[in-house]
Amino acid sequence: MYLRSPIKVFTSIFLPILLLVFFGTGLDTLFPNISLPYDFVEFFFPGILALSVTTMALSSTMSIVWDREFGFLKEILVSPVPRSHIALGKILGAATTGIIEGALLLLISPFLNIQFSLKLYLEGLVIIFLIAYGMAALGIVLTARMARTESFSFVLQIIIAPMVFLSGGLFPLTNSPIWMIKLARFNPLTYGINSLRWAILENTLPIKIIQELTTSNFVSSLCILIAFNFLITLLSIQLFKKIR
Repeated sequence: MYLRSPIKVFTSIFLPILLLVFFGTGLDTLFPNISLPYDFVEFFFPGILALSVTTMALSSTMSIVWDREFGFLKEILVSPVPRSHIALGKILGAATTGIIEGALLLLISPFLNIQFSLKLYLEGLVIIFLIAYGMAALGIVLTARMARTESFSFVLQIIIAPMVFLSGGLFPLTNSPIWMIKLARFNPLTYGINSLRWAILENTLPIKIIQELTTSNFVSSLCILIAFNFLITLLSIQLFKKIR
């Protein structure tokens, strides 16, 4: 469905690039290299990439609410296919759209003065998939009890806004107030962005600088992200089984 809609593909790629070019460049003028030992766009890119994938994965699960509202979901649920398989199929479908978007956006990294390599690209795709998968599973959890698309859109905004601002995608959390740092520790997206930032910037910035831009190291962030995906998958399957 994603690749069959050229307008959706264009907008999903165009909007993040627009933010990088204008918002990222504009903020870079406020923080010149004299005061920051890195280009702000280099910091900004992994965050925008992860947030774009998150939005795509979460919004893709809205099809469940749509099918439920118009009665199509009942036809799916009465099929002999186990509900756990249906839930996993929905998660993987939403994650696939996220990884396609991420794969396209990763290709612009050389134009942002980021040292591009095949290793960077492959590692980035794996982490993008993990982020998209976790957010898609979270979307299943949110949609399991909803019957109208308007409710999902409202809840989606409530969920995404705190996750975005507490993720470290738009500004470094290391210099944030203590209460914000403590809340960010419970945000799975924080660890996804940390992992992605380590993978993308490891050949561009010194390790010391990357440590200042993230709240945890690469291994810890990746392990926590995988653990979240495992737990949210179990929860999403259980809630999906209770849909009537």
